[in-house]
Amino acid sequence: MLKRLPDGSAFVAAALSVLLTGCGGSSVPSRAPEARQVVVPPPAPSAAPLEPAKAPDIVLFSLPPAEDPSADLLRCERGDMEGCRAAGWLFLHGFGVAEDASRADELYTKACKGKNTKACMQFAVEYYHVHDWPIKATAELVEAVHHKMACDHGEQQGCLALALDVLRHPEELSIFRDTVGKTAQKTAEDACAASHIAACSTLMEAAQRSGDKARAETLAMTLRTMCGAGEMGACWPVLRYPWSDRTPAERKSYTKELGHKLCRFSQAECRAGRGACSLAMGCVDEDGFDPQGPEAVAEFTYRACAVSRDFKRCEELAELFERGKGVPKDPEKASFFDMAACQHGRDLACDRMAGRIRKQGSGPEVDKKLFEVTKLGCRIDNRDVGWLMSCERLAEMYETGRGTQKDVEKAVELFTAVCPYREESCDNLRRMKRPVPPDADAP
Repeated sequence: MLKRLPDGSAFVAAALSVLLTGCGGSSVPSRAPEARQVVVPPPAPSAAPLEPAKAPDIVLFSLPPAEDPSADLLRCERGDMEGCRAAGWLFLHGFGVAEDASRADELYTKACKGKNTKACMQFAVEYYHVHDWPIKATAELVEAVHHKMACDHGEQQGCLALALDVLRHPEELSIFRDTVGKTAQKTAEDACAASHIAACSTLMEAAQRSGDKARAETLAMTLRTMCGAGEMGACWPVLRYPWSDRTPAERKSYTKELGHKLCRFSQAECRAGRGACSLAMGCVDEDGFDPQGPEAVAEFTYRACAVSRDFKRCEELAELFERGKGVPKDPEKASFFDMAACQHGRDLACDRMAGRIRKQGSGPEVDKKLFEVTKLGCRIDNRDVGWLMSCERLAEMYETGRGTQKDVEKAVELFTAVCPYREESCDNLRRMKRPVPPDADAP
């Protein structure tokens, strides 16, 4: 994940300059440009009806076909920026394609620089995948930069998104204070008046932060009306609103009413192939608002994995197939979905895959498979104990040459990277008589 660095307009300006220059934009100007009013884009389409007219083309619990980015890469090489964007998406979400964040970064940036505004907008919400960001800017700044690039290319949704970014994070995005900041409030109010859910929600949050309870409650009621009219996205912020002036019974009634409505919407959206599948899955669980049993949980878990590409759900789906809970027991499908989850950074899935490989016996071929899975599970950048332990195991394999060519220096590199977070790696460096990083905790 991107690390948060110290606040300060000078740092933000420098970070923005580097990010924009790297993405094909100009560096921060010495004189602030004039503020401009954003043309409010039309509101997003309403949520799906409770029973979608046509379900997406999907056979439940089938194995999704493997995907190959080569055709999109070829289009990209020929100058088709949509091919660059599509290939970048596959490197982050493709079945049979191991996640390659740096490659996706390169492709999305090329597409965005080439005025593919869909790439700019999409990458604004994909930055969390990019683990080796060239400058450790804040997540808020990275998102705003890509919204700015879309806006600069004429995408009004990008301009509105940037205005909302500034309202949500005024301190982190102080570099925009003299430009977008001057019109952000008016832009959001115009968009909210045009029934833009995110704008109303952002204004409500800002009113809560400033202590303007009357304004916050008015906006909450606006969102509640939108939710009642079928706008699924409006239900969630209202469900989280504290309603401090309501009685406990009224708050409980609101929660129950909106929870059921949100569940119905999310199930319809998921079955129509428009997302919200993880929310639908939680709704039908035995502890959800709309419990429907293990078969329904399995269905929405599958849809969240196979359609929405939520690889955490793929990991959970593998366990359902392993145990036969809500689906027929199927070790082959359990292995398939675990492998997909492992390829996209789910360390538990990688551990389970390694366990299956060990059960195949021993020998060079088994060791080679084990090395490949262990390599997938090594994600130093996320600082998660599961990933870090995989990196330690990978270092041991490099040191001994098990499953791969022996490479002691690569082992040292991995132990050194993990050492500041796990004393075991520091001990291995001492055993190998190699220096321990100065930022590692003292033994």
